[in-house]
Amino acid sequence: MAMIIKGFTSCAICGSTDLSKPYTATSGVAFPKEDELWRFCDAPLHFDCLARWPHRERFSRGYFDLWKDDSVLANGVLSGGRAWVLRCGPAKREADPYYAEVRLSDWPMRLYSRWEQWTDFAAHQYREGLEDEALKAADAAMAEVRKVAADLESLSVLRQRMLFSPTSH
Repeated sequence: MAMIIKGFTSCAICGSTDLSKPYTATSGVAFPKEDELWRFCDAPLHFDCLARWPHRERFSRGYFDLWKDDSVLANGVLSGGRAWVLRCGPAKREADPYYAEVRLSDWPMRLYSRWEQWTDFAAHQYREGLEDEALKAADAAMAEVRKVAADLESLSVLRQRMLFSPTSH
């Protein structure tokens, strides 16, 4: 997880230490050191900077593929669309997961909820802290996610299917 220290840590795109503006932060490194995008990894990024950054989609796809691949190994993928993946974790088979999250392919952010709070989160709470283009992307993804997991009951059904599918063992 990116280390963020108020007044010291800066947006990797614009260099501003003003983190009072909405931002996201990546965790881990999705690119090799030789890649021009490496220096933007594991760092905070203002949403408004991301919206106009020409590398946003390639950068986001790097993290999306990393998260998606990691989830498959951990048996955490519940559903997915062209531009999103719904995951959960961690949990023993007999217990509810700690969280559910939606990862977007074209924005390097996660829409994160505690498992038991999913219904309210999916309905509207995912919007907190987002604005402008990032909010539009989240709204579009969550409209699709709600078709398969509108509430905790449908989310639990997806998890049961994942746990008992032949590929999850």
